[in-house]
Amino acid sequence: MTSFAETFDDPHHGPPPHDGPPHHGPPHHGPDHGRPHHPPHHHEPNETVYQLIAGSKYTTKLAKLINDFPDLVKTLNSTKANYTIFAPTDKAFEKIPEHHHKPSKEFLEALLSYHVVPDFYPAGRVLVSHTVPTLLKSKHLGAEPLPQRLSFHIGLRGLTVNFYSRVVAINIFGTNGVIHGVDSILIPPPSVIKIIDLLPGEFSTLELGLGKTGLLEKLNTTDHKGGTFFAPSNFAFKKLGPRINAFLFSTYGQKYLKALLEYHVVPDNTLYSDAYYKASSQAQEGIPKGYFHVDLPTLLEDRHLSVDIARYGGFISIKINGFSRVVVQDGVAEDGVIHVVGDVLVPPKKIGGVMQMWEGGEMEVEELMERLEPFVGKSDL
Repeated sequence: MTSFAETFDDPHHGPPPHDGPPHHGPPHHGPDHGRPHHPPHHHEPNETVYQLIAGSKYTTKLAKLINDFPDLVKTLNSTKANYTIFAPTDKAFEKIPEHHHKPSKEFLEALLSYHVVPDFYPAGRVLVSHTVPTLLKSKHLGAEPLPQRLSFHIGLRGLTVNFYSRVVAINIFGTNGVIHGVDSILIPPPSVIKIIDLLPGEFSTLELGLGKTGLLEKLNTTDHKGGTFFAPSNFAFKKLGPRINAFLFSTYGQKYLKALLEYHVVPDNTLYSDAYYKASSQAQEGIPKGYFHVDLPTLLEDRHLSVDIARYGGFISIKINGFSRVVVQDGVAEDGVIHVVGDVLVPPKKIGGVMQMWEGGEMEVEELMERLEPFVGKSDL
């Protein structure tokens, strides 16, 4: 049987597999290039994922937390379904300040549920997934509670969950699923607006604009069932040039700025890169591999965003209005999702009854005003 101890201590761990449960094939050994620890291959597991966590010296604090919730213990011991656990190690819990306020039992139950995926995701499947649903249901994502999701990203730090928690061990198999070790506790995400507030290095211009136009307070207080925010970065605003920025952030230009920002907000439709929570549906829908197109309504009346998603294996490309690329995908939030766009999105204008999209490049203040004029003073917010 493969244990946590073997996973962390095994000196010969190779790269994660690319498809299928790795215990179905021979082991792959190779040099350590900072990849997550990979367990040696022995024989079929004979313990549940709960028993593996409870019996490991690396997850004593996690096991103690789980034991306070008998229903969760029962779930993770059941062999009627498969589960994937992203298990914070004891070192992950050491990051919590010593004199922290003790969380409520309700919060702890939500926290633990957010580490459990009700499906089988060995490392190979994780690597070609961008988001996965968890046991934690959010009432802020749909008419009925829908699964809060985890997102995966591969970067200089290797494979991370929700951008900050690094996967440090993979493929600890139980009779009812698989465990991956992570180096930080996965906190259920805050709201979209709170995330923007927490990242001033990326979104200070956007936050200033939301504050000046009253949209910050409105988006914080208006009841909504999910949503998608295509958030322009500071660099995206810089690309508009100094004249347009000076106009938008002037007293006169403020009403145009409001209309422009409303064009980036999709209410009640939460579009992840590989899943879609529609406003009209009480269930999640997968996005098919290959090509997917959807027109999303915005807060700007009668103006939609044309979204094209191309999926090939683990690669996903998202384009807005045919030209603007999403540069950072799947910033999961309590009440929706954030996609960072590399360009400020400018609404199309009607010429001879035909919508003409803006495709980037130089724009004069007069052109921007012309495109936004129909919506100034007529917006919903």
